[in-house]
Amino acid sequence: MQFEREFFYDEVRDGFYIPGIMKRAWGAELTILSEVDRICKKYDISYYADGGTLLGAVRDGQFIPWDDDLDIMMLREDYNRFVQVVQQELPEEMSFYSFEVCKEYETFASSVGKAIIGFDAALLRKYQEIPYSLGIDIFVLDALSNDPEDEEYRNTIWELFLEILKFLDKDKKRESFNQALKEIENLFDLHFDKGKKLKPQIYRLLYQLFQEFNEAGGDYLANMPYYAFKGTCKFPRSAFKKTRWIPFHGMQLPIPADYDAILRSEYTDYHKKVRSIGEHDYPCLRAKEKELHDISQGKWDLHYHFSDKDLVHYEIQNFRDLAMSMAEAFTVLQKQLFEYYHEGDIHSCLLGLASMQEKAILFGNAIEQKKGKGTESVSILEQYCDALYHAHEALMAIVELNVNEIDEQGRRNEMHFPMDFSSALQKEMQRTLKKPSYYLKKLNTALKKEFKKQVVFLPHSAKHFESLRPLVDALLEAGDTECKIIPIPYYDRYGDGSLKEMHYEGEDFPKEYEITDYRNYNFATELPDCIVINSPYDQFNPVWMVDPHYFSGELKQYTKKLVYIPWFVTDEINPKEKEDGKAFRIMDYYVNLPGLFHSDLSIVQSEGMKKAYLSKITEFAGKDIRKKMSKKISGAGSCLLGEKEGQGVKEVVSCFRRFLFASNKNLVSKA
Repeated sequence: MQFEREFFYDEVRDGFYIPGIMKRAWGAELTILSEVDRICKKYDISYYADGGTLLGAVRDGQFIPWDDDLDIMMLREDYNRFVQVVQQELPEEMSFYSFEVCKEYETFASSVGKAIIGFDAALLRKYQEIPYSLGIDIFVLDALSNDPEDEEYRNTIWELFLEILKFLDKDKKRESFNQALKEIENLFDLHFDKGKKLKPQIYRLLYQLFQEFNEAGGDYLANMPYYAFKGTCKFPRSAFKKTRWIPFHGMQLPIPADYDAILRSEYTDYHKKVRSIGEHDYPCLRAKEKELHDISQGKWDLHYHFSDKDLVHYEIQNFRDLAMSMAEAFTVLQKQLFEYYHEGDIHSCLLGLASMQEKAILFGNAIEQKKGKGTESVSILEQYCDALYHAHEALMAIVELNVNEIDEQGRRNEMHFPMDFSSALQKEMQRTLKKPSYYLKKLNTALKKEFKKQVVFLPHSAKHFESLRPLVDALLEAGDTECKIIPIPYYDRYGDGSLKEMHYEGEDFPKEYEITDYRNYNFATELPDCIVINSPYDQFNPVWMVDPHYFSGELKQYTKKLVYIPWFVTDEINPKEKEDGKAFRIMDYYVNLPGLFHSDLSIVQSEGMKKAYLSKITEFAGKDIRKKMSKKISGAGSCLLGEKEGQGVKEVVSCFRRFLFASNKNLVSKA
């Protein structure tokens, strides 16, 4: 099967985050289904979408966002025909698992899947770059008896089995367990082989019991494990008289014509979206990832592992910092000059004026190299140098006058005040020495205007720029920061982690923004005051990644402050709510990542989600790290994903500006 590459990218649908690796699992499952579909069409065998697959197909025409597997169902007569041909028809990398082919089978659903684990290139391409073993489940529908007494008797037997299954994997010494075991042996006139695993023997016996009334051909069918132990999944046989085909991710999926009866039996109000449904641990990929990790002896590991050093961010000084420090230094030197003057230390005054002029010339040259010629600050520095020169000349004239007077008296001149000259001349000298201070005030204003704090935004996707756009717009409107939007390249990845083709979307960004080409920006030279990212993954997204030069761990070496704003918004998540259980578990894929821990500030969508993030961080890195991260996460981001104005934008802008203009000493507390 072929999919558009965008199909495999992480997305949020119905408020639920779907990681790209889950999309690949869906793609692999659809590829497996295409093989089943081919076999069924070849032998005229009917099958139907089942469970969450049927629900997603009918309701949305695609996978349910929080579903991680693909289910189909067959009537028993169709399934029996399928069993006879499936193994000879499957490609060699696929296997069929069921009671019919495996004596030790321990689950009621049969399955077809890719059995080979690893990085064979051909198999990775065929199965959408999934290196794991993966399959689809086949549930078989058996007949219920039209005679209520038959079903009542079968229910009695099921209750005995339920008592056994309840303690099968826990405590086999319980009296109720042994009593139920003896009753079943008497009922079926058999003896369990205590020298072998008991569970497969019990499951096989139940499997036979499910088929007890198939020959009678009752009016209702059931997915027996669910019907026996949960009372659901009882369907009218008439629902399967006709088959409908509906679109599902690029293929046509067969469903029962009366799908409404099927879905109402299984889910009651199936139009209501409920995330807590599902029988197995979610997501199933976690177990698959561990399996591959163990087989590869740890060489395959796409999970970020936290380190304390990831929270460390060393002080960085850029040209703006140096420029403002230089201007402040000139002010300090000017005050020192007046101290020398009032102390009568003319020698230090002259040396200070010369030194200040030399520094001002070097400073002006540095600004010209950075900003080019014609800047206001360089013009002011030139005037400042003139003022210093005039002060130096005026002071030297007084010194020469004083030297002459001393020479006539035959004494050595030490160029030291106080000297006997008119008060008018003293006032003029003070005015001359104060003149440079006037230009220093103008210089400070000009530097702030020419060297605004520089904020660099690094989106990789034009689509994901929407999460940054409200902040960009607000900063541009305020006009007191320099904003640079630099779209960065990103790569798709093969299933073994190696890179595929590169993508660059700079031409796709909104035309009203000035876009800087990433090839023309030197981070080591610019050292921006702040870098804003919206991709936290670095190398830990198995489906795609930004160019390694833009990993969060690299970027924080070139900026004073690194900020992370997620590209997405999900529904609110309460870790304590059962309904949010899957959403909280899937947070592993967007919280336990380097970008969040490397950043000095992360702005998430709400205070409620901040609590969810911190709960996940506690689970991932411990309580001590939670305390540290609590100061680095803000829940002010309610304007994420494109809100143009309103309270949400104001909160984000206010939070960001407090952080941007805070001194590094107060970096965390004010964020």
